[in-house]
Parts: sequence; C-alpha cells; structure tokens
Amino acid sequence: MNIIELFENLTIGKSTILNISFEEIIRIEKHINVERKINPDIDVNVANNLIEALKSFPTEFQFIANVRVLYNFFSKKNYVRDDFPVQNIEVNKDKVKLFVERYLQDDLTTFFDKKIIENNYEAMNDLLVYKEYFPEELLYKVSKRAEGKVDYVLSSLNARDVNYFPLLFLKQSHFFTFLSHFVSSEMDLKINHLLNEIVDIYNVTKSSQFAEGIMISMSHYQSFDDELMDTIASNKRVVLGNIDGREEKSDKSGFSWKTFGIILVILIKIALFSNRCDSNSSYDNYKNNTTFENLNIEEAPPVEMDRYYTESQAKIDTFRLFLTNYDPKNKINVTYNDSIKTGQNPFTTVYKNQFVSTSSNYLMFTNKTNYDIILMENSVAFDTINMPKQAYYIKSKEFFKLDVTSDFKRTFNFYVGKKLASFHNEKEKLYIHGNSIVEPRFTQLANGAKELIKQDYIFNNEVIIKEKKGNIIIESLGSSIKDESFKEMLKGQQLIIEGLKKENE
Repeated sequence: MNIIELFENLTIGKSTILNISFEEIIRIEKHINVERKINPDIDVNVANNLIEALKSFPTEFQFIANVRVLYNFFSKKNYVRDDFPVQNIEVNKDKVKLFVERYLQDDLTTFFDKKIIENNYEAMNDLLVYKEYFPEELLYKVSKRAEGKVDYVLSSLNARDVNYFPLLFLKQSHFFTFLSHFVSSEMDLKINHLLNEIVDIYNVTKSSQFAEGIMISMSHYQSFDDELMDTIASNKRVVLGNIDGREEKSDKSGFSWKTFGIILVILIKIALFSNRCDSNSSYDNYKNNTTFENLNIEEAPPVEMDRYYTESQAKIDTFRLFLTNYDPKNKINVTYNDSIKTGQNPFTTVYKNQFVSTSSNYLMFTNKTNYDIILMENSVAFDTINMPKQAYYIKSKEFFKLDVTSDFKRTFNFYVGKKLASFHNEKEKLYIHGNSIVEPRFTQLANGAKELIKQDYIFNNEVIIKEKKGNIIIESLGSSIKDESFKEMLKGQQLIIEGLKKENE
C-alpha cells in the first residue's frame, strides 16, 4: 500500500488537499490510528509518510490527485474524468519528481518491470505521457530495459533456429510508441538494425504477416533522425500497397456465381423431386416417375467446388487437425504464452487479427470450465460456406462479450485445452506462415476436444461453457449445430447425379 491508496481508503475529498489546515491533518492522523487498529495491513511507515506528504507537499499531492491517469494508477481505482476537480495548478516539476521519488517510486518500478515482462506497452504508454514528473533514476532504468528488449529481438532474429512466437509483440504499434519515449542516437541505431532484419524477412516472403505487421507498426516510432523516419514511412507505404494489391487480386478470383447458379438449379430440382415422392419410396420409384429430359442431366456440366471455397475450407480443416492431432509426447521447442488475455486473438494465419469493438449489441460467452477456450468465429456465405474470420481467447472462469453489431451470419467452433504454447513435433508438417510463425496450440487438450472443434455452432443468445462428468458442454437458448458441411452436401448430390446418369444410359 502507498500513501495515495491509504488516502483513498480514508475517503478524504481529493479537491481539498491544497488548502488542508493543520487541524484537519491532526484529525486525519487520529483517523489513521483508529483504522490501523481495525486493519492491521496498514503499514505504520505508510501512515507516517501520508501525514508528512500532506504537511510538506500539499501542492504536489494535489497535482497528482487532479491527474486522472496518475491518481487511478496509484490509488488502484478507475474513476472517470468527471470525478476529478478542474484545477489548474502551477507546480515545480522538480518538486513533483521529489514527491514521487520519496513516496511512490517503488510502485512505478514494480509496474514497469512487470509490464515489460508481459509486453503490455499500452499500459506503460498511458503513464509515460507524464514521464516529465518521474524521477530520472526511474526513467534511466526503464530506458535500459527498453534497449534491452530491442537487443533481445535482434539476437533472436540472428539465432540459428528462430522462434518468432515470442517476438509477436513487435507487431504492436504500442511497442514502438513505448520506445519513442526513450529516443536517443543509440536507440535509433538499434531500430535501424531491426528495420534491416525485418526488411530481409519481407524480401524473402512478401506475404509474411510477421514482417508486414512490424513494418506498419514501426511507423509509430518517433526518431530524431529524419532519414530513418522517411525510410520507415516509405516501407510502410510499400507494404500497404502490396496488401491492397493482394486483396484486389483475391476479390477478382472470388466465388464463382456461375458455379453457384448450377448448384442452386440442382438443389431446386432435387427438392421438387423429393416433394413429389413418398418418404418410403425407393430409388427405383424415382426412376419410373421422372423424365431425364426434364432434368437435362446429360447437358449439365460437372459440379466443381469454387477455388475460393475449396482453399478456405482446406485451410480450416488443416488448421483444426494441426491444433488437435499432434503427438503430446514429442513436443520440441516449446514456448509458453502466459501473457495472453481474454478477448485477444492468438492466431495470425487462418484466423487473422482484426479490429474488435465492444458495443451494447453483443453475445456473451461465459467459460465456467477449468480449461481455457479459443472461440473461432466464421462468417457464412450462401447459408452453407464457412469462412474463417476471427478468434478470441477466453480464460478459465472468465467471460467475453463478442460484438455482433456487424450484420452477417456467424458460426462458431470451440478449441478447448490448457497451457497455450508454440511448439512442433519432429515429423509433422508445421502450420506456419511465411516460413516464420509457428501457430500456438494447447499442450493439454480437454476430453473430446478433437470432436468438439469440428462442430459448427449457431447462437442467438448467451452461451455458457460447462464441464459435466469430464466433458465440455455448450449451452445456449435456441442454439443449433450445422449437421452437414457444404462440401458433404455437394458430394452427396454429385453421387445422385452420377447415379441418374448411369440409369439413363
């Protein structure tokens, strides 16, 4: 506990610190003595420091109390902006630094050490906006940790067998914003070396999402070197141009409406035939009551799966096998991901990172099991075709709100297990992207995980995932499961057509 936590627990008005009187300080001191008898967790040194800070640093204390980000951090609360007084206080930066150093530096040191290990740079950037009020010693230590992070990346990229999974934080724009807080000629040199390494990866594999993501995120680095900034900006434009070119090419080779029209005609004719036949009639009855001229089977071209669909379906099928069908006794190069949070997407290939928002229109997924879950969301084309969209991590005993503002039909798959890690088996064909990233998998699978991941679920209401007698149970009011895949349906209809052709001959 620090002095601001104790101050908050005493429920003293934040706007009164600057004008606090000696008599009020005496009353606060008595209040603290009473609280210490009730709550033995209140440290006597913290209590004494609070009284000292109110006496010696009222202006600096008031300044911290007026800044929402700083006060929320030190008090461990989450007040909104309207909860803070509008007071423009002129302060001496050096005196604020001394105040922080004397009473609050330990909290900052612990925070930065922890967040750097977790690669949580967004949280650090929120505080570093106010770094001018932090002690120089603290900033020096954090800057060295930042440089050390870049050194670690460079040494990892130059290793003989590169494991890219621990380096995925490089795709965060927040990382390069974090580095910008400690910009120097030494940092510029390290960033220049990093840029050269990433460009080499990109030149080998132009579609490497690892390299693409880093070169885009690197544009958030603010250097004193204009030439370096121009190079980073130029690389970003090239990458974005190549991505746009691939997307245009993909659009041109999209789903064939001609193929879909042929499939639709066949479905309609088979449906019309089924309506005319008794539920117990045999194939011979169908042959006797149907004229092949009307079906025009001989002239119908063979039904072929559209390339766009077959590639997407193959990716999903292969990826599911990769996630579940591995030898658990033969894992090598295991790197655990302990920092992933609920709502994040652990994958970068089939289920790609996309912007995820939270609105009042959402589906609630509650994980009541002792396992972690990766929820895989698919968009549905033509009521039958599953297209991979996004994946979301849901930790054990936590919940996730999925934004469903976008109006499209969805199906879901569940991947359930424990201890997410990047690894591979000696004899398997790795599921990697651009010869770089080995996708993470659960090292321990739940009972029935291999069968569960194949089920395509549709939900309209809140979803609860439970365990019952060692098995994973998915519960939701009005939920349903897609019994047949589009590929299986077409296969069955193709067999019917081939059978009709043989009978016609």
